[in-house]
Amino acid sequence: MRPLKITLCAFGPYKNELTLDMERLGADGLYLITGETGAGKTTIFDAICFALYGKTSSDERTGVMMRSKYASAEDRTFVRLTFSIRGVIYTVERNPEYERPRKNTKGGMTKEAANAILTLPDGTSIE
Repeated sequence: MRPLKITLCAFGPYKNELTLDMERLGADGLYLITGETGAGKTTIFDAICFALYGKTSSDERTGVMMRSKYASAEDRTFVRLTFSIRGVIYTVERNPEYERPRKNTKGGMTKEAANAILTLPDGTSIE
């Protein structure tokens, strides 16, 4: 499995939508993710694991815990991962369960259920 593009929104320390285009790194070999302590390196691994499996790279953090503390109530939380396996491209988008404002006019909060959608190479989706 080769990650091609990762988009995070209100996930971990990232409040706003952030896209990492890993195709820019090339297709030949290994990649090094480096940076200062607290720069978000583990969050990248958490995002990949969460998108694929619905849990993070560590038992210390759950998917529910990954909603950014900087996100406003209206911000949608999700991870979208585009990856290739043997040259075939797939996209998976997953969100954890989180509180969001109700969509009706009564106000208040409700839970957005955890969800995942896998988009296959032919464009069809499996939820």
